[in-house]
Amino acid sequence: MPAVSFKKAVSLSVHQAFAIASDVASYKDFLPLITRSTVRGAAIEVGDVKTFIADLIVAYEKLGLRESFASQVECNQTLGRVTATSQDGPMRQLKAQWQITAIDGARSTVAIDIDYEFRSKLMQLAAGSLMHRAAAKVLEAFEQRGRKLYPETALPNI
Repeated sequence: MPAVSFKKAVSLSVHQAFAIASDVASYKDFLPLITRSTVRGAAIEVGDVKTFIADLIVAYEKLGLRESFASQVECNQTLGRVTATSQDGPMRQLKAQWQITAIDGARSTVAIDIDYEFRSKLMQLAAGSLMHRAAAKVLEAFEQRGRKLYPETALPNI
């Protein structure tokens, strides 16, 4: 499967960064290309691990693309990891994983790894050139969300 990975140090604590990554219902409010994000039903919580189904719509208006799919999401606070997997809609396989790692008390590293394969060869070809850029924009949007939610700890936008 094709894959894309990005990692960035952010001025957010592990707790703050994990709160943003695990708030899937708010993805529509800050992540590029996500026009809808809802959590279906109640989450199942066992210890520090929460699992649920999320419904997402991804749209790229310039190409007239709009796709919806459901993902199985696991949020593991102990490991600082949010993993979404899907075999729905346009995706033959999708695994998107946020990994939050402490640098110190006020900063952390946020990594996003996306392994993906579309059912359509045309979509796969189109996505190949866009996914790398989209993942970089996702991390930028993540950091902007941190500045908005936690202005007292986030560094100014440079």
